[in-house]
Amino acid sequence: MEKEFGAGSACAGEGEVTSSIQEKLRADLLVLRSAVTHCGCCPGGERGMPGQGEPGADLFLLAGRPGPGAGALNPWGDWREQLAQKAAGEWGWDLGSAYFSTALRCPLRRVARRDVRRCAGFLAEEFFIVGPRLVIVSGKVAAVALREALGDEIPGNPRAGDVCTLFSTRFLFELDIARVSKEAEAAAVFWSILHQAGDLLDHC
Repeated sequence: MEKEFGAGSACAGEGEVTSSIQEKLRADLLVLRSAVTHCGCCPGGERGMPGQGEPGADLFLLAGRPGPGAGALNPWGDWREQLAQKAAGEWGWDLGSAYFSTALRCPLRRVARRDVRRCAGFLAEEFFIVGPRLVIVSGKVAAVALREALGDEIPGNPRAGDVCTLFSTRFLFELDIARVSKEAEAAAVFWSILHQAGDLLDHC
C-alpha cells in the first residue's frame, strides 16, 4: 500500500478541517500566490514562484531556491520529479499531495541575507496557511530563511538529520537537494535522511 503524504492523512485524534475553514485557507493561499508572483522587490521583479499544494498538506518540502526548470506551477522544477520517482519507486510513497515551496522565490545567482529576509514574510504566511505536520528543510538557505520567518526557536546552525518541533510541527533538516545530482556521497546522505520522514509522520 502506498504511503500518501498530503491532506487527508491526519494523525489519530485530529479532527477534520471544516469546509468553511478550508475554503478560507484556499482563498488566503491564492492571495499569497498572487503577491509572490507579482512581487517587484528583486531586480527583474514580478517573476516570483509561489509554493504549490493545498492547505492541510501533511508534508511541506522547502528548498532554498527554485530548482532547474522551475516555473510558476512547480517551484522545485526537475528536483520535484527526481524526488517523486525515488520516493515512489523505492519506498512506495505518493508525494502528489505534498506541498512544495522555496525560501527564495526568484532564481537569484547570488544570495545575500537581505534576499532571505525579503522573502521571509512569504514563507511565514505560507507555513501558517498550509499547517503541515512535517517540514523537510533542504539546505542552508532554507534553514536560515525558516529561522528568519519563524524566529529563533528554529536552530541557528542545524545539521543534516536534526529534528526540532515548533507549533506542533516537526522540522527535519536535510542537505541541499541541489547536491544530490552532483555529489554521490551527499546523495546517499540526503536519501537516508529523507527516508526518516515516513517514521516522523507516523509518530506525530
